[in-house]
Amino acid sequence: MTPGEAEVLFETLRDLKKSGKTMVITTHKLKEVMAVADAITIMRRGKTVVECSPESTSAARLAELMVGRERKESLPLQHRQALQPLQQLQPLQPHQRPQPRKPGDIVLSVDGMTVANEHGGRSLDGVSLQVREGEIVGIAGVAGNGQLELAEALTGLKEWAGGQMLYLGKRMERSSVRERIREGIAHVPENRMKSGLAGSLGIVDNLLLKSYDRTERSRFGLLRKKNNLNWAQELVARFDVRAPDLESPVGQLSGGNQQKLLLAREISQRPKLMVAVHPTQGLDVGAAEAVHAMLKKLRSDSAGVLLISEDLDEVMSLSDRIFVMYNGMIVGEADGAKPDREQIGRMMAGLNQSEEEAVV
Repeated sequence: MTPGEAEVLFETLRDLKKSGKTMVITTHKLKEVMAVADAITIMRRGKTVVECSPESTSAARLAELMVGRERKESLPLQHRQALQPLQQLQPLQPHQRPQPRKPGDIVLSVDGMTVANEHGGRSLDGVSLQVREGEIVGIAGVAGNGQLELAEALTGLKEWAGGQMLYLGKRMERSSVRERIREGIAHVPENRMKSGLAGSLGIVDNLLLKSYDRTERSRFGLLRKKNNLNWAQELVARFDVRAPDLESPVGQLSGGNQQKLLLAREISQRPKLMVAVHPTQGLDVGAAEAVHAMLKKLRSDSAGVLLISEDLDEVMSLSDRIFVMYNGMIVGEADGAKPDREQIGRMMAGLNQSEEEAVV
């Protein structure tokens, strides 16, 4: 939803309450809880942790109760120590922004990207954007306005009908998925278990999915089992992936651990471009902070990050620049340092910034 649509929903809920109706809202979004709830129940690991009222608590305290530890410790000690240099990761506090820095050379340049849909129309219509080294570029928009097609076209999963893609100066719009992986394009897909991980396979096999043919992972067509096991153990420790053992099917892991495993695989390839789609969808506060910290670390290591998310708070808190998509087109750009939430919301709804008329 756009911010305006969300507020209309909240007003409807308040009207229902006035008419005597009772509602139960289940959400990870603490701003929603604080805005509309009369009573709050925090659950963790299937049990009630605390019951309170909005007046007696704060969003920060609720976050601590949700994850079971102080938020400044959301990345465990073993994780922080093991991740040096990958990490210096400080969890992202609400509205805390990455420190501004001057972006480097252009990593990705897209000009006039067009992607056809199955009905003969266009999912993407003339999309143009750039991502530079050392910056996070956010894509905001209501679901179904071309964000998924954008990610899939950039990573080779969708065919281009027109336009040009330059990655590190090389034309790549016709390149295969494998070629893009080898060139250093990483992808965190919208649905981690549908497109990112193989749920029936163990941790080692999932980590090998994109690198099994590299010299350090296999030799003469045979996997280097001991080397791969040690490598997987290191990644599990570095990224704090919690699992009974390395052979456990990843489909049995929690959503947060699945996402950390997926990011461990992608980041371990040292990408120059990360395309991350809804990277914290369905995650609790602690897991979401860990994911945010990983994206920030990629940025500080001079990778370019394209962050596609329907969570406007996430986009606004992480991005150096923000593009807004509507009806398969980029309809506006905002400065990530001083984003105007209302203006972005109008663009997400397809309204002209000045005239507030629907974008055709």
